[in-house]
Amino acid sequence: MREPPKLADATIMAALEANYGIPISALSFLPIGADAASSGYRVQAVDGAAYFLKVRARHGLSPRSLLVPRYLHDAGVHHILPALPTNARALWVPVNDFALSLFPFVEGRRAADAGLSSQQWIELGSTVKQIQASQLPSDLRPIVPRESFTPTRREVLTQLEAEIGRPAYSDAVQGELAEFWNSRREEIRALVDRADRLARQLRVESSALVLCHADLHAWNMLIDFDEDLWLVDWDETVLALKERDLMFVMGGIGRDQVSPHETASFLQGYGEAEIDPRALAYYRYAWAVQDMGAYAEQVFFSVGLGVETRRDAYEGFVDMFEPGNIVDIAFESDGARG
Repeated sequence: MREPPKLADATIMAALEANYGIPISALSFLPIGADAASSGYRVQAVDGAAYFLKVRARHGLSPRSLLVPRYLHDAGVHHILPALPTNARALWVPVNDFALSLFPFVEGRRAADAGLSSQQWIELGSTVKQIQASQLPSDLRPIVPRESFTPTRREVLTQLEAEIGRPAYSDAVQGELAEFWNSRREEIRALVDRADRLARQLRVESSALVLCHADLHAWNMLIDFDEDLWLVDWDETVLALKERDLMFVMGGIGRDQVSPHETASFLQGYGEAEIDPRALAYYRYAWAVQDMGAYAEQVFFSVGLGVETRRDAYEGFVDMFEPGNIVDIAFESDGARG
């Protein structure tokens, strides 16, 4: 989110001090992330400690995104960065129309900026294996969805088809996305159709579902100054085929993200696994559909977003079609292009 939420800094600071008992000296908005429903802040405490604050619209809060990593961390799975509990042992604080969750601030870098060492890839593989082997307790199982083989926001693309036919648009960003959509209409339809057909095939087959982070790209991995790896952002957590997570480390979702050597290092930590190429292909198509829907939603259907956020969404939509990015990767994964 490029613009701060409609929540006063003083209100945020008062809520944090009341619920966490942390006197705060400074609060700094961080214009990061592609999720239009979430915002990030750096929180500086009076004693010098730093925290990361996630502010999310309450209607979009997913309790599993906080409860699952807390459970995994407490169960001994390494490299998980859970939310800190409040004085009442809650993992989030409701404030007006928002939910606040507080985390330790990781001083260091994102894996997307500096990459992972071979040892860190091995550790990532071992961690993902632990996550997928975890059995959720009875109180968490009902809140973690099972794979439905329907990409998130699939319905947005159907809505957008109708919007694209209008003679005029609310602003230039909508007009630009409509123009780009029309220039790629057949390609988009082919991609969505392929995702739907693979989904129908996988939906009728019985395969073991495992716990997946489901958003395991390098922007959700942090490396601290001690070279420790931390997995963050568990909003998409789901019980799915193992390929849901393996997609990110076997070719990745963008240009030159993961090399064969890095994949080999990951699998060294993960262990032997029989990979279903059809499931891998489906998840790549589904990721492309999901991101197209998310970006289109921000441009056409989300209320109250600023121009910068909506412009970023348009550029994100277009970037997906650049050579070597997710649209190419999806089509090439099952030979549907070329």
